Amino acid sequence: MKYQDYKDKPIGDIIYLTGLAGDAPVSNYIIRGTEGDMLVDTGFTGTYKPLLRWIRENGFNITDIFLTHAHPDHDWNAARLKKQFGARIWLNRKDVSLIRNFSSQPQHPLDERFIKRVKKITFWAGTIVKSKGYQPDVIINGDDSETPRKYGYDFDIVELPGHTLGSMGILKGDALYCGDAYVIFNGEPTLPMHATSLELMRASEERIRTIAPRYIACGHGIPTEFSA
Repeated sequence: MKYQDYKDKPIGDIIYLTGLAGDAPVSNYIIRGTEGDMLVDTGFTGTYKPLLRWIRENGFNITDIFLTHAHPDHDWNAARLKKQFGARIWLNRKDVSLIRNFSSQPQHPLDERFIKRVKKITFWAGTIVKSKGYQPDVIINGDDSETPRKYGYDFDIVELPGHTLGSMGILKGDALYCGDAYVIFNGEPTLPMHATSLELMRASEERIRTIAPRYIACGHGIPTEFSA
């Protein structure tokens, strides 16, 4: 798999690594702190070795792992990386029951174009494709500005439910790290093809438009400038 990172194509101050494969390339991010560095999401199968090599080559000190939500393409390597670095895992309390249990929050297609694909994703993620179990260390209970600063990070946690009930993002400076509240498709931000609650997903979309970040860093796709 070919990878692109923030040195290949700088995008604001966003530190990213994107595996350029398939129609939904997986992205990981680093947020620097005063006491260590935070990895945002952990990638999917096949991501571990390239991600670990990238972390080591850049000298990142991973003390925290922030999961935007508990789907396997985001938490697949959480347990392994926690063991590797002794890092704390952050997760929204509403997604704790979703760990290794994709079907606990049924996914509904955005529209009829995605019905077959969502059925396929639900089957595989609900039966065979399961990440290794892990225990979150920092449980987030909604919008939160205090917890990040307690651990040396200058950002705000923003709840963005819809794709999952506990989906959340990070607002740091002019960038919003939003997990799968949006995905980047052909270079443009768009809604994901499925959600636990389409109503909540639409509400989160409106919230992002209200926040109006300059950059949007999604779980899938290279970060880009955001325009409502």
